[in-house]
Amino acid sequence: MGARWWLLFRGLAVVTVLFLAPALTIQELRPLSYLLSVRGAVAELAVEISAILLLEALCVTFLALILSAGHALKLWKDRADANCAGFLTFASAILCGLALLYPLDGIIGQIAGAGLQAALILAAVALLTFSGWQRAFARFNRLNQSAQMVLAVCPLLLIPVLTGGFGWRSFDAMPRARRFAPSPAAKPNVVLISFDALTAQDMSLYGYRLPTTPQFERLAKRSYNFVNFVSAADFTTPAVASLLTGQYPLTNRVFQLYGHIPHRLRENNLAWILQRHGYTTAAIVTNPAAHPLALRLANSFSSLPWPPMSSWTFPGTFLLQLRHSLLFNAANGFTVNAILRFGSLFGLYNKVGWVEPHAVFASAQDFIRGARAPYFLWVHLYPPHAPYLTDARFRGRFLPGSDFTTQAQYFWQAPEASYPPAMQHAVDLLRLRYDESITECDSALGEFLDWMATSHRDANTVLVVTADHGESFSGGWWTHESPDLHYAETHIPLLISLPHQNRGYTETEDGDLTDIAPTLLAVLGIGKPSWMDGHSLIGTARAPAPPEPSFSMYLAQSNAFSRPTTGAIAVNSGAYHLVWYFPSGGVELFDIARDPEEKHYVFTLYPPYPSGMAMALVGDLQRRFVDALNSRPPARHP
Repeated sequence: MGARWWLLFRGLAVVTVLFLAPALTIQELRPLSYLLSVRGAVAELAVEISAILLLEALCVTFLALILSAGHALKLWKDRADANCAGFLTFASAILCGLALLYPLDGIIGQIAGAGLQAALILAAVALLTFSGWQRAFARFNRLNQSAQMVLAVCPLLLIPVLTGGFGWRSFDAMPRARRFAPSPAAKPNVVLISFDALTAQDMSLYGYRLPTTPQFERLAKRSYNFVNFVSAADFTTPAVASLLTGQYPLTNRVFQLYGHIPHRLRENNLAWILQRHGYTTAAIVTNPAAHPLALRLANSFSSLPWPPMSSWTFPGTFLLQLRHSLLFNAANGFTVNAILRFGSLFGLYNKVGWVEPHAVFASAQDFIRGARAPYFLWVHLYPPHAPYLTDARFRGRFLPGSDFTTQAQYFWQAPEASYPPAMQHAVDLLRLRYDESITECDSALGEFLDWMATSHRDANTVLVVTADHGESFSGGWWTHESPDLHYAETHIPLLISLPHQNRGYTETEDGDLTDIAPTLLAVLGIGKPSWMDGHSLIGTARAPAPPEPSFSMYLAQSNAFSRPTTGAIAVNSGAYHLVWYFPSGGVELFDIARDPEEKHYVFTLYPPYPSGMAMALVGDLQRRFVDALNSRPPARHP
């Protein structure tokens, strides 16, 4: 079987190294160089080609076993080896040709690109038709016979891999607890807490019918409470990128889940600035899609402790330490999806949540006990994100019974994100479980606030509590990440409590996640850098200005390395929520004061727009983002 294995593999190797490598280089080097350094981009390509070669070796080994069994059973003649090798080489060449032509789509258009691909396939069919299958395979088999030199080149791929800056970025140990002595004269510490998928629509703090957030209400009595605050996106990765950078997705180029901050922009974030001003910066993040390691912002944080997550999520958490986008994305996607779909078959997994809120705040306390002041600590909790499984103390508080109390029920019985009216009852049940998860998060937050107060650590701490995005349970869309930017998906809480603050303020100003970073800098007396899109909501640096609308974006269907071609941007101004779709220019306007669940349009329009609120909001949007929507990705800001 050994000779047969080499015969088959040599053809695939020569095509991979000689044809696929240039194709991958043309197609991927520019976007990779935007995300990584040049050395890192070359190493990424080398790893990608090596991974393909390894996969080919596994497939070919399996095929060689089949051929050996067929020869032993006399199912086919000796020419089967050559024909099979020739066919594999031919098929690989066709795929490489398609990969090589793929980038032409962005240059000459999708129709022309598809035409060239079709022409290549027709030419291949013609080759086989006129030269004969046997002769065609024989020609490609001769290519196999001369592929030994290419195999010798394969180990050279290890050179850029080993020198590409890849490695292992281990999670950090918790600092040792130290004696705490309050020092009012010292720089204030900053604790930023964000909950995943926490919509303001389901918080009693903002008028929801169920008592979901009594501890938030207690905090609001000594905080600035922004009641018209929204996320910059409706799903995790671009939202937290905006939280940390003070930039909209159009600026920081994070469009997709598990997107990365471009290499040239990785010093443009709040943690990096505070680190340069003497702060110990740390993050305890329990959603891998939000983690600094996934965003490629690890260097901005002095400490990244192990996130307290369920042992069932260990593979995805563990792989975060691998400083390699391709391998992490592939391995994480495989393991997480396998766990999500099949973990519910096991009893130990079936009734536990992925992250326990009290455990996350316990880790935050451990860090604060030993942190060198001043410190900036970002705590991101995965709850109340689905699957909405809570501790027994909260389960059944709003929905008695056994509906949606296990992982299996959630994954196999929950409706799709886009659901028909007939599924509204099931969505309503899920919403009650979600409300129970909010209550558990609220309780854990209250315990953390009590600990901060009794230990007197809140006396010199700026506390910010918010969310990355919201959650929808109406209008035919359940959960988040919709292309329609429902208000429930973007409306989130924001509470800012300053040192020694003893009264609350209700703020009706429109704001979004890009405003948190400049607001914190203003509170700390640090100048806002020019590359931040947001503005300060409070603080001494707040300049009097006319009210500004807030914005949310959905760009997941566009390429992050070129001008966005499709997506939506929502504009919020007072009682109005407008969603503008591009490239069509279509507009949907809602009166969220009267209709917060967006069951009725004020109107739907296409350009040219009539005068009035819609035209004014679209004008604000286009003036703000016209350059980003009509240009290539920006260079690094000065």
